[in-house]
Amino acid sequence: MLFAVGALLFTQALTLAADRGYAPSGPALAPVIVTGLWVLVSLAYLAESIKARGAAAEGGGSWRTPLLLLAALIVYALVLKYTVTGYVLATAAFILATARLLSTRPVREVIVRDLLVAAGLSVGVYLVFTRLLGIVLPAGVLPL
Repeated sequence: MLFAVGALLFTQALTLAADRGYAPSGPALAPVIVTGLWVLVSLAYLAESIKARGAAAEGGGSWRTPLLLLAALIVYALVLKYTVTGYVLATAAFILATARLLSTRPVREVIVRDLLVAAGLSVGVYLVFTRLLGIVLPAGVLPL
């Protein structure tokens, strides 16, 4: 599923870039890079899951984590679209939620690391997109 959606979005990003005059820099390149990486990561996950399925054929997987991740992504999109929270806070909360869902360690062992990564990544991506690429992201309540 990840590969199929990624491939679809990648082809749309290439079409969009071609329509806007594809250049090695600028806003039209960002979707191509992100969706291209998405396709590569999904292929790596697919290869690993095929290998793991052979190793643990008797176990049977749980759909709980993927469904919770999907719910978190939907909530993240709704928060970005319909609230004044803004990109930085919504993304930091989304990163924390996904880190918690994917972690097997107790919260007390990883909370500081997760907070630092969530804050740094969300602010860093916001600044790169708004300052360097000129792409408008919702500022929200933080005066960045």
